[in-house]
Order: sequence, then C-alpha cells, then structure tokens
Amino acid sequence: MTILFYILSALAVLSAVAVISFRQPVYSALSLVVTLFSLAGLYLTLHAEFLAIIQILTYAGAILILFIFIIMLLNLNKDELKEQTPALWRRIVLALLGGFLFAGLWWGVKKLSGDSAKLTEGFGSIASSGKLLFTEYVLAFEISGILLTVALIGALVLAKRRLNYLPEEKN
Repeated sequence: MTILFYILSALAVLSAVAVISFRQPVYSALSLVVTLFSLAGLYLTLHAEFLAIIQILTYAGAILILFIFIIMLLNLNKDELKEQTPALWRRIVLALLGGFLFAGLWWGVKKLSGDSAKLTEGFGSIASSGKLLFTEYVLAFEISGILLTVALIGALVLAKRRLNYLPEEKN
C-alpha cells in the first residue's frame, strides 16, 4: 500500500507540474484530469472512499468538463499562444523559489511524520465530511462556490466579447 501511495503521489506531482508547463490550455486541462484522478487514488489509499468518489464526480467530472468547454468556447488562436521563452534570470528565480518551496514542504512532512500523522476514526466518511464542511469550513465552501460562479461568468463575458469582434463571413 505504501508503494502505491508513493506512485500516486509522484504521478500527482508530475501531472501538476505539467498543468503549469504546457502552453496549450487543453493539454493543461488534461494534465489536471490526471492530477485529480491521482488525488482520488490517494484518498482511496487512506480509506476515504467517499472523498475519492466526490473528487472524481465533482472535480474531474463536472468542473473540469466546464473548464474544457470554456477553453473551446474561447477558441484561442495559435498567434495568441506564441512561445515566449522567459529570460535566464526569471528561470533562475523560479528554480530557486521552487527549491525553497520543496525544502519547506520536505521539512513540514518530516516534522509531522510520526504519531501526529495518524488518521482519526471516521476519516473520509460521509458523516464526518459533511459535519466539517457545514460547520467548520462553511465560509470557505460558500466562497469557493461564489468564486467558481464569478469565473464562469467572466469566461462567458470574454467569449461573448470575442464573438462580437469577429469579422462577418461573406457568402
């Protein structure tokens, strides 16, 4: 089970890096699908079956399909997605920031490993997830819903504006 956890973790991290590395938005969205399925697999290794199913249905199913629909609706041209090679100093700064982030995460994992990393009884069950979601995290839940709605409206406004500027076709 530990080997499966490490394989799924590596797959999640690599596909998450691919999300921000690809120039084409469709490839980034497909990499996000792999990331979300890897996270669902990680939930399964933690015996949180409900969270795994909700991860797949909600994020990989509904929200990601919505992202792909919006990407296709915007219909970005190749000219708008020109390859831009960042300057050498930007690459160095990003590599250093990534290294510091990795070191901080490594330190945090090492500090938390041990007895404090044990799962509580009922972790990932419907009852415990619902209780936490609607008591302790209700504000974050509502804000994320509003944020997703605003993002959808913004994408539709951008797509409508783009459609208004398109030249009319001549027969």
